[in-house]
Parts: sequence; structure tokens; C-alpha cells
Amino acid sequence: MEYAVSEHPEASEGKSTAALTAQIEAYWRQLGLTDPVLIESLAHDCLHRARRLIGRPDEGELLRRALEEAQRRFDHALANAMGMPPSNDPQPLAAARAALLLSPEWSGDTLFRHDETTRQLAERLRPVLPVSVPPESHLTMKTVPLDFWLFKSTDR
Repeated sequence: MEYAVSEHPEASEGKSTAALTAQIEAYWRQLGLTDPVLIESLAHDCLHRARRLIGRPDEGELLRRALEEAQRRFDHALANAMGMPPSNDPQPLAAARAALLLSPEWSGDTLFRHDETTRQLAERLRPVLPVSVPPESHLTMKTVPLDFWLFKSTDR
């Protein structure tokens, strides 16, 4: 008589956690980080935070939330390094991210050091930030008088 051998749930959970952690670490590498200890620590923190945010064991949702957390942490570190206040305008942060990711000589590890090298990175990034071409300029709008008659507007 043969018996089916099944893995313990803890063993399969450990394998899925290792696979998720590897994907999150790969994402950190795509963001320009190279320090393996820092990458491992950040990936573990992102996965832990994602687990706290979801209530059911769904690998797809867990990975999505962990990658969102990684992007949020990267953007927050970049904004801090550049001296940008958190705002609803994503354009300056996107410009800084593009400048950093398109410059292979700069490492994303510097964003998480919080020392003199972080300030130097910000100083070197400022001159290469993308700017709009032609420069943005505010235009004035011609005044148009409107007459209201019985709650309907008509132009003159």
C-alpha cells in the first residue's frame, strides 16, 4: 500500500516566502541598489509590511503590496535626499528618479546611507534633472464677458 507524501504547510510557505523575497530583491536591484545586505533587509521589511496589510494568504497580492512598499520606500528616500517635501505633485520626484536611474555611475545604495555621500549624490543629481523644453510659462487667458439670463449663459 502506498501513501501520498505531502509537505507541511510551513515548508511550502517557506518556499513561497523565499521566492517572493527573491523577486523583491530583484526589484531593488532594478532600482539601482547593489549592497546585498541592504537589499536583503529592505526586501524582508517590505514583505513583512505587505503581510500586515493583507489578511489572507494570497501570493499575488502579497507580491504586489511588497513591490508597492519597495517603490514607496525608494521614492521616500529619494525625496529626503533631494530635500523635496512630500507633495501631491509627482513630477519633481519622477524627474529625480529618472535622473538617478539613467545614470549608471550612481548607486541607489547612497539614498539609504543618510550621510555625506547622500548629500553629494543630491548635489550631483540637481544639474542633470530633466527640464521641460521649451520651459513652461504661464499664459494669460483672454477675458470673456458672460451674460446670464434665466440661468443660461450666453456669450456676447
